[in-house]
Amino acid sequence: MEEGVVVRIIYVFSFFFISIVIQAFHPFDLSAQDHDHYMYTFERLVQEQRYDVAVQIIENNQTTILQRVAEEKRTYEPVMKEYIDKCLHVLQDEQTTESKKTLVAQQTIILWDAMTSDSAPLWTSWKYELDNKMNKLLDQEHVRQAEMEEIVYYVEAISPVVKLHLNDEQYQDYQQSLSVITNSHQSYNERELEESFSQISKLNIDTLHNANAHYTKWLIFIVFGFIFLSLSYVAWAKYRGESV
Repeated sequence: MEEGVVVRIIYVFSFFFISIVIQAFHPFDLSAQDHDHYMYTFERLVQEQRYDVAVQIIENNQTTILQRVAEEKRTYEPVMKEYIDKCLHVLQDEQTTESKKTLVAQQTIILWDAMTSDSAPLWTSWKYELDNKMNKLLDQEHVRQAEMEEIVYYVEAISPVVKLHLNDEQYQDYQQSLSVITNSHQSYNERELEESFSQISKLNIDTLHNANAHYTKWLIFIVFGFIFLSLSYVAWAKYRGESV
């Protein structure tokens, strides 16, 4: 009886191993792909630093990508094209760091998913991870620069979705609030932080009243409001750590 169980376990593991090997060595079909698989293939290729192939995937499916977002909302198309063009440029630039290439690829995927997903878009998962990282950070007495950079990475990854729902003035305020915690070359006095927090509070109100109705107001308030509030707390934690 036990021998039979062992045989079945070996069979299952063998099946998965063979599947992985086939997937690893099977050549990619760079022609237009169906059912949005190209976006997930693109993400994996960037993670593997196979940038040339990733660029070909997007170029061969760009028309389909833009048509798909235009079906959801016509005004989405130029926004999506802007991020695709930026992404392709960055991926082909040999002077750009791997971290930057990964970031712009994530931004493009998250934005596309937010425009096309009917429920639980990808950016909400990133927001959930951001929540966890924020909570962990706020429990610490000191904040390391590497931890700050990780928080900034997550916020920047979902920033295209934020930009989609804020006007230009609001988005500039959002960027200024973010810059408070990214500037590691100077310490922040209490007045500067208080002014930043005041601006962030204003953004919460503006977001609630002016955000695009594509998402419900309560979701916009919870997600973006939490981000702005969390950024202010993280900035304060950094200030506290530097002033000790």
